[in-house]
Amino acid sequence: MYFFRPHGTLDSVLALFGAHPDKLWLGDPDLVNVSLSGVSVWRFTGLTFVLFLGAIQAIPGELYEAAELDGAARWQIFRHIVAPGIRPIISLSVILAVSGSLSVFEIPFVMTGGAGESKTFVIQTIKLAFQFNKTGLASAAAVVLLLIVLLVTWLQRRLVPDERTDLT
Repeated sequence: MYFFRPHGTLDSVLALFGAHPDKLWLGDPDLVNVSLSGVSVWRFTGLTFVLFLGAIQAIPGELYEAAELDGAARWQIFRHIVAPGIRPIISLSVILAVSGSLSVFEIPFVMTGGAGESKTFVIQTIKLAFQFNKTGLASAAAVVLLLIVLLVTWLQRRLVPDERTDLT
């Protein structure tokens, strides 16, 4: 939250580059969701990096050597060796990103309390349950969110199916 304060870290960094925005990053309805999205992206960059790094390291080195011996360019190596090797991780990352964005709660709640334009479906559901004491309606909203996440995940899996080969 110190990062987004007026005259805070973000404003200081932007001032180094000659910009003097002096904006309410978490108070401006036009900027709050962009700011919260930036925090979310930064938060999950490490996990995504480790997933992709592991997938790339799992590709056998012999494939790279064979491609180089055959005279493949870097783009061809990426297109025909790396991209197919990391395709399951791309699919997993998309599923995690979409389901996470649909069910986001902690970042907007901690940083803004869910005020103004930073209200999310989950924050509204929790307010229904605990602030307005409508637990039945909140439970129904949670089930609807679950169904939406399952539907989006199912659609994504149908549009980008696994290309598993049976080696038996």
